Amino acid sequence: MSETKDIFSSLAQSYDLWYDTEGRLIYESELDCVRPFIKDGDRTLEVGAGTGRFAMHFKGAIGLDPSLGALNIAKHRGVKVVCGIGESLPFKSNVFDCVLFVLTLCFVKDPLTVIKEAKRVLKDNGRVVICFISKDSSWGRLYEEKKRKAHPVYKNADFYSFGEIEGFLGEIGFRILRVRSVLFQRPEAERVKERAIKGYSKDAGFVCVEAVK
Repeated sequence: MSETKDIFSSLAQSYDLWYDTEGRLIYESELDCVRPFIKDGDRTLEVGAGTGRFAMHFKGAIGLDPSLGALNIAKHRGVKVVCGIGESLPFKSNVFDCVLFVLTLCFVKDPLTVIKEAKRVLKDNGRVVICFISKDSSWGRLYEEKKRKAHPVYKNADFYSFGEIEGFLGEIGFRILRVRSVLFQRPEAERVKERAIKGYSKDAGFVCVEAVK
């Protein structure tokens, strides 16, 4: 976690720039996939919020991240930020309506502990939303290759399948409510904005799972 935190701090500006350049249409597709899960008026916590690219769209959301460099950017976007880690959330129990993870679990050492912490801070009937790159997709295979080649960001990442995420949630006592999938274009294809579909698709690179406490 310390090495990953340092990498995201040092690369925060260049990492964030991707969302406005070659990654713009992918980002817009992913954001549209996430939006339906976040209700107006919810007290929402995004764990691993980074530069706030997702949290900035959800009024009142708190963005938590260990990278001060990333949080400084998020703060300038109007996000309420807290420095911390998912394994030990600096919040009381039973205070949030929703805990959101967007491309976060792949960078933590112990996803079960992180999801347990999310459950702790959720109110009764609160929801967790986990969005991830499916390792079974063409995008998952791309990032696995980056990991093998010791990419500075992805060399310590662990990517998961839908079945593994489903297993984590079941083990901790969450019940899955909804799933949405997007990013069907292949990594080498020309970028287009996509519409998310309901349910899980093995061909989707980006999958969001909503589960209730």
